[in-house]
Amino acid sequence: MKEDRRKWPRILTEHLVAYTRLGEQAVPDEAGVARTLDLSEGGVVLEMTHPLEVGGRLEIKMVSGDRILKARGQVVYSQDLPTKRWRVGVCFTEIADADLAVIVQEVEERKAASEKGS
Repeated sequence: MKEDRRKWPRILTEHLVAYTRLGEQAVPDEAGVARTLDLSEGGVVLEMTHPLEVGGRLEIKMVSGDRILKARGQVVYSQDLPTKRWRVGVCFTEIADADLAVIVQEVEERKAASEKGS
């Protein structure tokens, strides 16, 4: 069995995400939309129509409940899926404490509900 080395618990979730890829000197060079596949306080996995370069930097805006959460992150992997879409892992590098608190709360609530239903 493969060991799970993740630092934070993840939840399966679908949120709409608007992203901006940041080029040299943090100048935006591409914008698009994606959806989350999973989420943790350390990062997010996005499903999108094309790959992003590992090491690339993103600005992310994500809808969670009635809030728009903002973060910056770095692409840690980009993997093609059989559906001709891409799974892109992003590690948060900057996120406001209030936005991080919303993510932590969502993860805890989902995990508790999952454990209760088991």
